[in-house]
Formats: sequence, structure tokens, C-alpha cells
Amino acid sequence: MAPVIWYVGLSGSGKTTLATKTKEYLEKNPDVYPEVSCWEIIDGDVVRAFLDPEIGYDFQERRKSVCIMGLLAYQLSKNNIGVVVANISPFHDLREKFRKEIPGYVEIFCQCGISTCISRDPKGHYKAQYKKGVKNYIGLDIPFQTPEDPHLILNTEVNSIDQCMMTVTTFFKTENRVVRK
Repeated sequence: MAPVIWYVGLSGSGKTTLATKTKEYLEKNPDVYPEVSCWEIIDGDVVRAFLDPEIGYDFQERRKSVCIMGLLAYQLSKNNIGVVVANISPFHDLREKFRKEIPGYVEIFCQCGISTCISRDPKGHYKAQYKKGVKNYIGLDIPFQTPEDPHLILNTEVNSIDQCMMTVTTFFKTENRVVRK
């Protein structure tokens, strides 16, 4: 099975940007995972847009959404396609399930405070939620369960994307040992 590299963090923490750069890096460096035939990105916003309006935003619907992404990642991995996931993935138990059930699962936590994420708001999600009265939003009224034991922690609040990618590439070069920066 191919690896599944899962970026976790609040909206605005840099997951999608880092996932895209990670995919580009892995495609340019096939020796990192030589068994992988190609790489795909599963982005939470893209999956949600595709499933709209079938998947809502309450606690249970968000859990379903994360489970769907886990299944997609698993199926692609089973078919020798490397997967890079960018999703808030706020639920510790689901992340643990993926860690146990998906061989090659690598969890990367994009650590960034909520106030910084709100100030960035690259996709306008926080602004839209404030207009709606902030209901069912991760980090605001649905808690984000901070990863307890990710393979890698990137402090995206203080480090640039390029600095974070240097940490990611070091991680891949050091046989996936835990690196925290």
C-alpha cells in the first residue's frame, strides 16, 4: 500500500498549501517512496463542495465527512496511489482509527492559533461563519481536538511555508522519525 500523508489543523493553518507543496516535492523526488505510481490530493474543501448539500456542518456530519476522506485515502493507497490529505480532521478517535487501519499513515499537525487562522482566513470561511452566527464551526463552537502524537508538528504560526517544507523534506529524508519545529 502507498503512504497516506494527512495534514491536520484548523482552517487557515496552511494545510492545503503544504499538501500541494508536499505532492509537488514527492513527484519530483520519486526515490522517497519508490513504490508509489502517482500522487493525489484529497482536500476537505473540495470533498465538501462535491458532496454539498449531502453533508452538513453539525458534529455528526463533520465526522461523516472525515470518514469519507479516510475511506477515499485508504482505497487510493490500496491501489498504489500515494495520497496527501488536507483536512481539519478535528476528531482524535478518527485519526487514531486511520493510524491503525491505513498502513503508511503519516499525520502532520499544522499548529496555528485560532486568532492567527481567523486573521488569515484565506477562503473566507470564518467571515462567512460570523455572518451566519458561528454555528458548527471547528475551533469556534465545535472543539478541535489537538493531535496527541502526530508524526510531525509544524508551527505554521511562526514559520513560513518554505521553512515548514524544509522540515517536511527533512522528515522524509530521516525515515519518518518524529521531527518537531
